[in-house]
Amino acid sequence: MQEHQPSSSDPVTERVIAEVHAALAARSEAIRMQRAEADHRWRTFFLITLIALITAIFFVPAPTLERKLILILSGVCAQQHNLFVGGIQLPLCARDTGMYLSVLATLGVIRLRGRTHAGALPPWHILAMLIGLVALMAVDGINSMINEIGMTPWYEPRNDLRAATGMGAGVGLAVALTLLFNRSLRRDVAVNLPVLGQWRELGMIALINTAILTAILLDVGLLAWPLALLDLIGVAGTLFVTAVTAIAAVMNYDGTITRVTQLARPATFALLATGAFLAGMALLRATLMGG
Repeated sequence: MQEHQPSSSDPVTERVIAEVHAALAARSEAIRMQRAEADHRWRTFFLITLIALITAIFFVPAPTLERKLILILSGVCAQQHNLFVGGIQLPLCARDTGMYLSVLATLGVIRLRGRTHAGALPPWHILAMLIGLVALMAVDGINSMINEIGMTPWYEPRNDLRAATGMGAGVGLAVALTLLFNRSLRRDVAVNLPVLGQWRELGMIALINTAILTAILLDVGLLAWPLALLDLIGVAGTLFVTAVTAIAAVMNYDGTITRVTQLARPATFALLATGAFLAGMALLRATLMGG
């Protein structure tokens, strides 16, 4: 006698399957709600941490905001050959000022051009240009070093050249940061979309950098404080993106991110790490210099 086998049309079987699906859906929804609640809490912690770090700037032991910014960044820059705008000394040397302002300009163009999810290297001709710009900064840096140790330089070192070559290298640094973040963390990374794909985009960056450098050289005092603060944002932002990428990878966020708000937890720790690094390096330099 043939034993009865339940078929997919059996009402009992269908009810059991429906109950299992409902239970799984309820479980998934509960997990999603828990994660959303946790993300909300961590976003709050992130904002509190960010506000605390910004507030801490005003408690840095220096008499003026100008000196406070210089002290904060003293551990990551030699602060020789600094630029002055409107009587305000920018907190980074000319080369680093150019580089980090260019990082911000490049990231702005990447966002404007809709390449924030890009995960591919630029085409070879643009990549070769970026490598060449980094090489130019290296040549100018070596020339300055030769001059500073008392040897005859290849050409007279100048702050405008330091800033300009730093800007060129800053484009490559921004591209590297974008690739590092997107390829490490984004689930929806556009693996075939280059971070910079057209000469037009390099031209836009060059125009922005030229405008900034021209304003500095013409001593446009109105831009003194914005530029000084952008120096700090450029350095802290670069350190922060590097830290959040590393911390998120350790926390198993790699390849899971579709919205940056999902990174609130590792971003909070990255903020603390960035602040601690800047403070620690500044303190180390002050200790070594006896100041």
